[in-house]
Amino acid sequence: MKKTRIIVSASGVILIAAIALTLASNKKVIDSRKETSASQTNTAVTTATVEEKQTNGELQLVGTAQACKEVNIASESAGKIVQLNFRMGDYVTKGKVLARIDDTYKRLAYENAKLTYDKSKDDYQRNLTLHKGDAISDTQLRDIKMTFDNAAIQLENAKKQLADTRILAPFSGYITALSTELGAYLSVGNPIAYIADISNLKVTLDVSEANAYALNKGQTVKISTDVNPDLAFSGKISNISAKASTSHTYPVEILIANNGKEKLKAGTYVNVSVNMGKNGKALMIPRDAIVSSVKDPSVYVVEGQVAKLVKIKTGRNFNSNLEVLDGLKEHDKVVTNGQINLTDGAKVSVIN
Repeated sequence: MKKTRIIVSASGVILIAAIALTLASNKKVIDSRKETSASQTNTAVTTATVEEKQTNGELQLVGTAQACKEVNIASESAGKIVQLNFRMGDYVTKGKVLARIDDTYKRLAYENAKLTYDKSKDDYQRNLTLHKGDAISDTQLRDIKMTFDNAAIQLENAKKQLADTRILAPFSGYITALSTELGAYLSVGNPIAYIADISNLKVTLDVSEANAYALNKGQTVKISTDVNPDLAFSGKISNISAKASTSHTYPVEILIANNGKEKLKAGTYVNVSVNMGKNGKALMIPRDAIVSSVKDPSVYVVEGQVAKLVKIKTGRNFNSNLEVLDGLKEHDKVVTNGQINLTDGAKVSVIN
């Protein structure tokens, strides 16, 4: 058997070494690019530190003060407006005639119904006397009585239609919208104005389950506003819903007496402060850190460059902060922005 010998020249060795060096260099470049690409896929987030804060035992909530009574004033009669007795922003008392509709035909109908009623009444009374003397039968008297009763109904109907040509204020309040003008033609049901009674205002707030059970009907609360922080108002809890909403919060209604010298306007944002009777310290996180429902809350905790999804238990509500009862410890870092792009164990870059 013949043996084959491979002879490699010095130039060949140099060429092979050059190729090996090139491949090694390329591998370093590829690995570097992979590392760069991996670092670029880290999700950018902002975080907040879990802190123990002093509490004053007060629940702080924000809501909108609305009028307890507010309605559209609509016409109950069709016709042309011949008199308009109010302007936008006027305060009107209950029963005030706000507008009059042309009542020419309604008045004629009423007068005709009144004449018919008077005649029927006289006929009935005369025949009632005759019946007592057995001059007419029971059947005849019954027919005459039916005619009289029908005339009374027609008179009452005509009287109501005539009264409907005057549009009255249903209660005392301020005219907050004007939707007609003198000379306009109205159909039945057409609105002419919007009236609001602001002597009492109401605020409806959504309160967490834990706080809802700590509140009491009739409990006094403090009311303030950002537009005039020096003014203080008092309110009372008028109702605590017996049923939670779909978000598992309980609607709580607060009534505010608004008959002092300084008055709140309907639609004003108000700050509601409720004394919960619990002073001390509480571990808190921003409400923005919650990534699920308040009923079953979770947060992302950043450890190094990794975000871990952690279930927690929350307690009281302190406006933009929530009390943490379990699941976190002081100085933990929780994600407050960017959670929508995270999954459990995702790599993050903190950009606070």
